[in-house]
Amino acid sequence: MKFLKSYFKDWNLFEKLYLSIGISLGILSSMIFHGTAIVSLYTITYLTTAILMSKGKVESYFIGFFSVFFYGIVSYNQGYYGELLITIFLTFPIMVIGIISWLKHQDKEDDVVIISSLSKKEIITVFASQLVLFWGYYYLLKAFNTDLLVISSCSIVTSVLASYFEARRSELSLFCYIANDLIIITLWLIPIINGNTSLISVLTGPILLLVNDIYGSYNWKRLKNIQKEKGIAQ
Repeated sequence: MKFLKSYFKDWNLFEKLYLSIGISLGILSSMIFHGTAIVSLYTITYLTTAILMSKGKVESYFIGFFSVFFYGIVSYNQGYYGELLITIFLTFPIMVIGIISWLKHQDKEDDVVIISSLSKKEIITVFASQLVLFWGYYYLLKAFNTDLLVISSCSIVTSVLASYFEARRSELSLFCYIANDLIIITLWLIPIINGNTSLISVLTGPILLLVNDIYGSYNWKRLKNIQKEKGIAQ
């Protein structure tokens, strides 16, 4: 109990309410709409990962490994093989790179990651590469008979961009996550409209994540300004 009190001492009211209400809504929606235990676990771990990431906490990666594992199972069960491929071949490897980078660049005083500023050349190169690779994702997913092909391909693009910029400790990751949240909301909303109401519990996650990532974009900007004042910004 003492550890928990100490850990949450730098959390503001919004962050505490978001985590507690978000987890409660995720479990409640799963119970009401007959979601599976895997869906509930995904919601709990992903929401926790998201709020920790928005706070710049390296712990987000450790819990994140569990969240992407559960999301891969949910995606496979729904036939969203694009989301599954993201998890196995892109998200996990980038997370390994990211955790190494975050551990090496810590503001030990505030226990948060040091946010970096990327060059225009790197940003343009990364975006351009994903515009080209979009077609690679598209035809690969087509070969797997993936549902909602164009949306799934866009989901891969935004997810890769978000994960890359997160690993590079850039606030651009939050804006890419916001775009990805909107795409994923669309991805899961379509089968719900078509009558699969059990997936409402899955939809709860990305809606809550959208709120979190909007907040996170503000918080990373705030952290970056603080780090500039300290003279440790990169």
